[in-house]
Amino acid sequence: MIKVNNLSKEFHEQGARNELLAVDHVNFSLQDGSFCALVGESGSGKSTLAQLMCGLLAPSSGEVLFDGKNIALYRGKQKQALRSKIQLILQDGKGAMDPRFTVHEIIAEPIRNFRKLTKKEEEQEIAELLTMMELPEEIKLRKAHEMSGGQQKRVCIARALAAQPDVLIFDEAVSGLDVLVRKHILDLLKRLHQERKMTCFFITHDLDVALYLADRVMVMRCGKIIEDRAFHGSTDCFTHSYTKLLLHSIAPYLG
Repeated sequence: MIKVNNLSKEFHEQGARNELLAVDHVNFSLQDGSFCALVGESGSGKSTLAQLMCGLLAPSSGEVLFDGKNIALYRGKQKQALRSKIQLILQDGKGAMDPRFTVHEIIAEPIRNFRKLTKKEEEQEIAELLTMMELPEEIKLRKAHEMSGGQQKRVCIARALAAQPDVLIFDEAVSGLDVLVRKHILDLLKRLHQERKMTCFFITHDLDVALYLADRVMVMRCGKIIEDRAFHGSTDCFTHSYTKLLLHSIAPYLG
């Protein structure tokens, strides 16, 4: 579904002579229905890679293919359709929502932009998405600042699902949440993936979260993918020294 070929992204830092290579010749593919996690420390290039995969940034070199087509060449209706097919869920749930909108309006926006539903169908869809996200019906009248961090994240996920995407990309989607709230949302994502068979790409700096969620784990450092392994419950599959260091740091939590 998504294929990343020799992808690089350079940024010019003000006052610096050299370019900053945020993503460095990255290659991988995402298969339909897979759940892949990308692990890396802050500044490793994870978020830049996510924006490249969504078409929000143009690559310096290389390409991102969606269903075999280079997304950098998309124009007009093709680009609009891509926005519905690949949805990005950001770390800052509150900042990702228009503060003037109610939850109802936030979720309704992608339905109106990408789908042709009647008013009744739209209302039913919003109600079903709120139920799926385990949110009370009355929350649809609230605005972003009137919700908890966990509720904000759930609304952002509901909004993404409202577009009926093929791929969900989560960029640090559970960072900053209380441990119990985070666990609840992670379980929700696992169930969502199993029920909808959606392709999920989950970016995190927590290896334990990646191991809990994904059937494939990639590790990124200094703009490069240094490890890419199918994960079936045993950490013996990881061989890179940096990944082993990360595993050592979370050993008390692995049981």
